Amino acid sequence: MPDMRGDDRRNRILDAALALLTSGGLEAVTTAALARESRCSKSTLYVLFADRTAILSALVARQADALNAALDGIDGAMPPRDALAEAGARLLDLLTSPASLAINRAALADATGTLSRILVEAGRDRSAPKFLDLFRRLRADGTVEFADEEEIYRCFYGLLIADRQILALHGVKEARPGRAERRRIASQAVAATLRLHAPS
Repeated sequence: MPDMRGDDRRNRILDAALALLTSGGLEAVTTAALARESRCSKSTLYVLFADRTAILSALVARQADALNAALDGIDGAMPPRDALAEAGARLLDLLTSPASLAINRAALADATGTLSRILVEAGRDRSAPKFLDLFRRLRADGTVEFADEEEIYRCFYGLLIADRQILALHGVKEARPGRAERRRIASQAVAATLRLHAPS
């Protein structure tokens, strides 16, 4: 039977880590601050996590899980073009969210590169196949033509995200679009990608 108390403590610690990252950056995430913010003893921290990197890694993984759960929640009966637009809107929402921005800033500040590697493996490497499945469905019905899956994903991702995440990381509030705007941006990115990869 799962240890619900252990899960609750883990989530409290991860919530505390995110709050500290958001308010003070990577330097603010100390053992003492985590213990204080999560209302856990330092010994509990070390029972649940080996070190600070393990806590931050778990935070990255939790954020990636949230994205993948959002993508998995898209109706499988939806036409692939519409599903791609919905998936793009959800990706844009997560990548410009305060939590994602705080985690990305921490990864950039991590001189070891560990968090950046985990961010790629837990995030992009797990979510990209979901988009590629939709592009394959569009190829199967003759809507698009491509041989290089990495290229079509990069094309779509670039059109969708553009410089929005970078601007958001620099604190430009307008870089975080609202729900309707996210859907409009995603639909435009889908349309442009399909035009660029239309069958010859």
